[in-house]
Amino acid sequence: MARSPVTSMTVERIERGRREQGSDLVAVEEPLQILLEHGDAHARREAPLAMTMRTPGQDRDLVTGFLFAEGVIDRVDDLVSVRQCKRSHTPDNVVRAVLHERVVVPSRLLERALPMTSACGVCGERTVEALTKAGCAPLPVIRDAFDPSMIRRALLSLEESQAWFRHTGGTHGAALFNDSGELMLQREDVGRHNALDKLVGAWLAGQATEASQAFVLVSSRASFELVQKTVRAGFPMLVAIGAASSLAIETARRFKLSLLGFARENRFNVYSNGERVALEPGDASFVHLEAGG
Repeated sequence: MARSPVTSMTVERIERGRREQGSDLVAVEEPLQILLEHGDAHARREAPLAMTMRTPGQDRDLVTGFLFAEGVIDRVDDLVSVRQCKRSHTPDNVVRAVLHERVVVPSRLLERALPMTSACGVCGERTVEALTKAGCAPLPVIRDAFDPSMIRRALLSLEESQAWFRHTGGTHGAALFNDSGELMLQREDVGRHNALDKLVGAWLAGQATEASQAFVLVSSRASFELVQKTVRAGFPMLVAIGAASSLAIETARRFKLSLLGFARENRFNVYSNGERVALEPGDASFVHLEAGG
């Protein structure tokens, strides 16, 4: 049975000296342990890979996206299966990812289980240099690939698609749009990095659109990890409703990712490769912050 991403909790509301008992819908946050089964057919091994705090639901997408972001898999058919571990005392919160025997797991991931939280993901595990070693090259730049009006429509679509957020106010959203501004995929989670992993995992499984013809919109700030995951997937633009960090901007510039922050209906900050965003008459919608990029 699918786990609910939302639950009801008792709450005491205080307003101008008044107190009343009631209930409130909140986003569920639970641990998920990822186990890897890997190795040659005659010598299969199992190893704990990571523990994350996530909102239950779309766990297969989450695990697939995470393994792709970390360079464990390059495509979805590198996975034989992703399923709940029935041997666990808490099978709903333990997932076994069975890798094809051709897949060689990076040794750095097997040295220790990766700690993750809903706040920051695998803190410090990835570096800009590691992206290059993983085969990530600068993204091709096509001028005027994305129209500002399309980005504004996408902002409205993301808000309308976040059902869990409307009920709880406690989840982040990540959405994939094609170059016509159509919503292709959307995922939510208490962790912003989890939401993007779920999105990428779903995209890998379904290939809703070509990466080069799509962009990612997130309801959170743009951290290094979100830029890393976007670059790894090959999407040419990441739009964030919140701020961008310095390392996120530096990484976006290095890999020629168009990075937009503080996205609103009438304004975007463009931190990297703004030439992908077409100009509008009297273009007052943008603040370009690309010095040094």
